[in-house]
This record gives sequence, structure tokens and C-alpha cells, in this order.
Amino acid sequence: MTATVTLGVALAVLSALCYAFASVAATKDARANGGRGTAVLLSVLLTALLSGGAWLFVGPPLPAASPQLWTGVAAFSTAGLLATVLGRLSFFRSIELAGVIETSLLRRLIPVFATVLAMVVLGERLNPQILAAFALIFAGIAIVWISAPPMAGQAEGTRDAGARITGRALAVVSAASYGGAYVARKLGIAGLPDPMLGTAIGAGAGIAFFCLAALVSRGFAAQLAAVGRRPTGWQLAAASGISIGQILLFLALVYAGVATVAIVASIEMFFAAWLAGFVFRTERRPGGAFALASALAFLGVSVLALV
Repeated sequence: MTATVTLGVALAVLSALCYAFASVAATKDARANGGRGTAVLLSVLLTALLSGGAWLFVGPPLPAASPQLWTGVAAFSTAGLLATVLGRLSFFRSIELAGVIETSLLRRLIPVFATVLAMVVLGERLNPQILAAFALIFAGIAIVWISAPPMAGQAEGTRDAGARITGRALAVVSAASYGGAYVARKLGIAGLPDPMLGTAIGAGAGIAFFCLAALVSRGFAAQLAAVGRRPTGWQLAAASGISIGQILLFLALVYAGVATVAIVASIEMFFAAWLAGFVFRTERRPGGAFALASALAFLGVSVLALV
């Protein structure tokens, strides 16, 4: 692997750590001031401010208007709508219908969708290192889920079968949306090679959607109103983690391919479990099976970064 790809892997690891921190921080004060929805919407606003501010101070000048520029803007806007709107809305609805366990499991399909779409749309090819990393990380994920079947069964038993099927379908839609967002971001970088500006454009598209939706939906209007009130410290922490994680993810895609970044990003679940168990102490500490799974996942990352 070249030094630039290694840098991309490192940025993707930092992004996964930020997202994991955000997911754990969001469990604090989960029902205060609009709950997690407020943290998500706040993160979109922070992402636009942070990335837009960084572009204004250190970013390159805006290129002259051209078909390539507008293609990049359209791709970044599409990525913002896929990840910020469709991906997150279907994700939260899936949790309501199918439960956290099944939704989180199906969310692991994100790198699968991203890899397939990257091969079809971008012409990316899988090399032995990517395949080995993919196998190691997903072996770790499989160990986690196989070692906790009672939890999955309990989640299924408490929900109507029809609702679970709908929830599973929405979880797959969410995973496909996030996978598509990776590819759209890479297309945007090809047309407009400025990740900070691209991040701001994507966040701006998400903000525009939420503002328009608030005109016709009481739920979206309530979330916008909640952001206008003083957020809790944990909501700010979660929103900051998501914002920084998203910016780092854009930067990672500058240096590495979609498949590589998406596979590395899937280790977020391992970071989240260790943070929740040992730092925040909001969950039980991971046991031996999870430690083995984590070791396999990080071995997969090492294969991508070092081989």
C-alpha cells in the first residue's frame, strides 16, 4: 500500500472513533431536549459550520463555473441527502420496528453496498489486501453476533412479525443509502477536489431538507425547535463527534478508495463497545469473545494500512 492509502486508512480509523464516541455520548440524556434526533440535526449544523469555516480560512479558492464543478456540487448534495436524510431516517425507524440488535446487524451491510457500488460506478477493483481485511473484520463482527443469540431472540420476540420485516427492510435501505453516500462523495471529490467544501455542501443539502420538511411535518418542526433551545452538554458532545467524524471520512476518501474506507469505518462498533464498557460505563464490559472479535477487526485494519 502507498503512503497516501495508509493516511486514508488512519483518517478512517479516527473517523470511526469519533462516530463511536458520538453514539455512546448520545445515550446520555437520551430523552432530554428532543433526544437523539436533536443531536443528529445539531451535528448537521455543526458539520456545515466547521467544514464551511475551515474552507473559508484555509481552503483553496472556488473553481470557475464549469460542468465538472456542478457535477461535484450535485454529487456532494446527493451524498448529504443519502446519509443525512434517507440513511438516518430509515435507520431510526428501523430501530423502532425491528429493534437495535437487528438494525445494528444489518447496518454492517454498509461496506458491502459501498464496495459493490464502487466497483460498478467507479470501476474500483478489489485487491488481496482488501479481501483479507474484509474477511478479518467481518469474521470479528460474526463472532460478536453469534456469541449473543439470546439478545437477538429477545428483541425479536417483543415485536410483531410484520413490523420486524418492515424494520429489516428499512435497515437494508439505510445501509444501501450510506453505502451510496460513500460513492457519491468519491464522485464529488473527482469533480470538486475540496473535501472541506464538499462536506459543507452535503451538510447544507441536509439542512435544506430538514427546513423544508419542517414546513409540512410537526416532527421535523419540533426537532428544529429543540435545536433552537439550549442543547445539553452530551448532545453537543455527540453532535461534535459526528461532525468531526464526517469531516475525517471525507478526507479519508481523498487518499483511499471507497471499499477501503467503508471497510475500516465498520470498526466503529468495536470502538463504541469498548468506550461504553470502560470509559463511559453505560454498558457491560466486553468479554473474551468480543476481545477476540476486536483483535480480528483491528488485524484487518492493519492489513490495509501496513501491507
